[in-house]
Amino acid sequence: MSFNTEDKTVEMEEDAEFQRQLNLFVRSSTEKGIELVKIGESIAALPRRRSFLDIGAGGGDLTIPVSQSFDETTIVEPNEKQAHFFRRRCPHFKIYDDYWEKVDLAAKRFDFILCSHVLYYIPEGRWVETIEKMHAHLEPGGRIAIVLQSPLGEVARFFNQFTRYDVNILELWGDLIRKYGDEAIEVRYFMNEIWTDSLDDMVTIALFLLIDRRFRDYEEGIRRYIESHHKVADGYRIMQDEILLLIKKTSEE
Repeated sequence: MSFNTEDKTVEMEEDAEFQRQLNLFVRSSTEKGIELVKIGESIAALPRRRSFLDIGAGGGDLTIPVSQSFDETTIVEPNEKQAHFFRRRCPHFKIYDDYWEKVDLAAKRFDFILCSHVLYYIPEGRWVETIEKMHAHLEPGGRIAIVLQSPLGEVARFFNQFTRYDVNILELWGDLIRKYGDEAIEVRYFMNEIWTDSLDDMVTIALFLLIDRRFRDYEEGIRRYIESHHKVADGYRIMQDEILLLIKKTSEE
């Protein structure tokens, strides 16, 4: 995702506000439930379920249920408050309070690696090398699951009203096929519903989806757009199209 700002950097919300937005999104969206089903289908195909790595674990809505399928769970979470939550809630997890680009996992390998809605925080030109690092820590027969917002659908059209949504999924897909082979790459498409009673709550979720706090400058325009495009009989609804990108590691690698 590119932002119409001069330096093209992302300004994150303060931790407390980010957590409030995240909690509201999770309560208002069917995403995590649907995502768990899709992830579960991938886990079922694994030859082993010993070790699981979640990159950018967030509030743990995926991490904790997925961890129950594995003997060991490791998370990489740069948000200090989120990492602290995991230390209290899941003291048996191995926790790295660091960014994926910087973290040193030594020779540790995993049967399943999850990276859900994290790549946006990394410059797109470094996506392939970011995935290469994941692949280097994948056990033979293991899988990487990467979840991304689709460039199609209602959320993408909303993005395009206020910024330029230009994540080139086809280019990334092609790059990964050239690197790991066509048989190693699988793409799945799924949709979920975001629904709120109030316009204020949907505006909060919209700001969360846009990531950058500077979009608060456009809050009135965002409010008008949602009122015009997403008002339904009893509230507000946006359908979100998402892509699950799966990368398998053959036993020969």
